[in-house]
Amino acid sequence: MSEPGDPTCRCTRRALLDGAAALGVLAPFGAFAQEPSAAAKLRPQPGDRLVFAGGDRAGQALAPADLAPGAAPVSAWPQEPNAKLVRDGSRLNLVRVLRLDPASLSAATAGNAADGIVAYAAMCSHAGCDVVGWNAESHHLVCPCHSSEFDALDAAAVAKGPATKPLAMLPLELRDGELVVARGFTRAVGFKPL
Repeated sequence: MSEPGDPTCRCTRRALLDGAAALGVLAPFGAFAQEPSAAAKLRPQPGDRLVFAGGDRAGQALAPADLAPGAAPVSAWPQEPNAKLVRDGSRLNLVRVLRLDPASLSAATAGNAADGIVAYAAMCSHAGCDVVGWNAESHHLVCPCHSSEFDALDAAAVAKGPATKPLAMLPLELRDGELVVARGFTRAVGFKPL
């Protein structure tokens, strides 16, 4: 092993500083490669497919056949298809997916649906609670926190307050039999605190 006084030693202050600088420049890239959560927090991208958000099928592709007409919504995450990265790093990405009669959809809803299948942000626009309720008779998504209701047939328009804004809709399309994100959310997801 070379000693600092040895002419073959590259233990100069300049070599140490250059090495430290290189580590400082490369360190963020190493952290990004090891930290997939940054990419998992990205909003849904066109081409992402939908996967089950929970249960024994968590992470598996959500197919149109998995959705019975008028049944309760299924929770799903978008997934980047090539790297199979589930975008579950933010609850802003969680959506409720359901199949409705295409003939009963408003024009705004039909324009963002895939053969009657719609996806809405799971976060209430009133106070940010998870919209988990479903009224099959009225086709309303229901927030359990303050009882706001959103009309799934009409682009999640507010049917009953205290919410004043609709839920964000995630436009879908069918591609090779898979549910795929067509575009980003139609509006900002979430709520504004008072």
